[in-house]
Amino acid sequence: MRYLFATALLLIIGTAYAQDAAEQDSIDRDYSAELPRIAPTEPADAAGTFEVKPGFRMEPIASEPLVRDPIAVAFDEDGRAYVVEMCGYSEERDEDRSAIALIEDTDGDGKYDTRHDFLTGLKWPTAVACYDGGVFIGVPPDLLYCKDTNGDGVADVNETVYTGFNWNNVQGMMNTFLWGPDGRIHASSSSVGAEARRVDDPKAPIVSLRGRDFAWDPKTRAMFAESGGAQHGMSYDDWGRKYVCQNSAHIQLVLFEDRYTARNPYLSAPNSCVNIPVDGPAADVFRISPIEPWRIVRTRLRVKGITPGLIEGGGKPAGYFTSATGITIYRGDAWPEEYRNNAFIGDVGSNLVHRKVMDPDGVSLLAHRPKGEEKTEFVRSTDIWFRPVQFANGPDGNLIVIDMYREVIEHPESLPPIIKKHLDLTSGRDRWRLWRIVHDGFKQPEIPKLSKAATADLAPLLAHRNAWHSETAARLIYERQDKSVVPALEDLAKNCPTELGRKNALYALSTLGALTPELVLHGLNDTSPMVRANSVRL
Repeated sequence: MRYLFATALLLIIGTAYAQDAAEQDSIDRDYSAELPRIAPTEPADAAGTFEVKPGFRMEPIASEPLVRDPIAVAFDEDGRAYVVEMCGYSEERDEDRSAIALIEDTDGDGKYDTRHDFLTGLKWPTAVACYDGGVFIGVPPDLLYCKDTNGDGVADVNETVYTGFNWNNVQGMMNTFLWGPDGRIHASSSSVGAEARRVDDPKAPIVSLRGRDFAWDPKTRAMFAESGGAQHGMSYDDWGRKYVCQNSAHIQLVLFEDRYTARNPYLSAPNSCVNIPVDGPAADVFRISPIEPWRIVRTRLRVKGITPGLIEGGGKPAGYFTSATGITIYRGDAWPEEYRNNAFIGDVGSNLVHRKVMDPDGVSLLAHRPKGEEKTEFVRSTDIWFRPVQFANGPDGNLIVIDMYREVIEHPESLPPIIKKHLDLTSGRDRWRLWRIVHDGFKQPEIPKLSKAATADLAPLLAHRNAWHSETAARLIYERQDKSVVPALEDLAKNCPTELGRKNALYALSTLGALTPELVLHGLNDTSPMVRANSVRL
């Protein structure tokens, strides 16, 4: 038996040695035969590449040549979309290829059909948020405010508000601008951070962002550091709880704001940002796309020590989160209620959209795969060009998927030169896809033109089940500062039949400077724990 075992072992070793010798991996070997180019799928055929959870489907709402290389989107008060086009990814920053496109659906069918070159000649834009008829735009090192004042779809106001944001890592710059209930725009500072300073006030204090996120008041332009500091993606649920993600940590909860613990200089506080998935930060994922050849070769060379780099997954090139991005909590009204407050995360390296459901766990939460999705994903594609980098709750109540659509998405410095020279990191800069995930039976609603709505008509929208409606109404109420709406908001805070409406009314009153102690006490005695918790904050 020992002889047979030894013989078998020698055969295994000999075979492995022969294969290794045949490969002759080395730093100067030509790997072109193992690194073929992968062709894209044209827009007309792209929907056929998806496997989607039964009852749902992927619908294209825009594609090339209408827009290119999207990484973020913001919907204004009339449902128009400002799209961040990062065409300079990943090594063409100084060629000023990137832009902000303004696209419109002119016939109301839910598909975008008209483009305006809102702002062109940009380096690496990363984020956008609507405010006061214009948009704040992240273009590290700067935070801009741009606006079209004559109605031609092109920005004629271009103001640098803040500067000092770092840009030395193309995958770690500021991103994800979101309107918060407190009347501020919240953002991720990502991994490179900033020493942000106001351009119009040299005496204003510098805001240091190292491992922390930030927010600013769009009216006063005051900026604040906040808990967070993950990589790309950020979202809030109905409670106002904040979620972030990183490459290999796909869902994290910001458990508390560290400004509270900072009041005590002697307290050694725990990290405010915690991993909450029961299957671990770099959980298994179940792709149906072929593993990219360069990923296979790179992993093999790392395992052998021929090229440097982190050996992930025990030496497996795929099958787990390596590029989690764009975490978004679904808060629309076009899907069944069971999906509300679920988390959706993209893995651009595995060409899929992952779903998590959260359950209470003491003062925290636990995130787990929903029943029926233990060995599959909510959306997955056979096309390795499918790159879901970011998501948004759309005006129509669906989840919008921003598909950068690139042959390769990878940090250039993580690609060994012997591999990188056979790839084209610009491939796809003239392409893109914008999708919506639609539930069976969905009918396109009419998108209201809230820019024309009276302030009194905005108040009831704070209780709307679709986040675009409620957040846009809250933003417009703050922008207008019309105190005539205060009585309606007070009535909503006390008598709205939904907890979401009562909570949002309290915040709207706060942004108008009209929140009274009596209303806060009323909220503290509300039957809803959501309202009580937010009343404590207020």
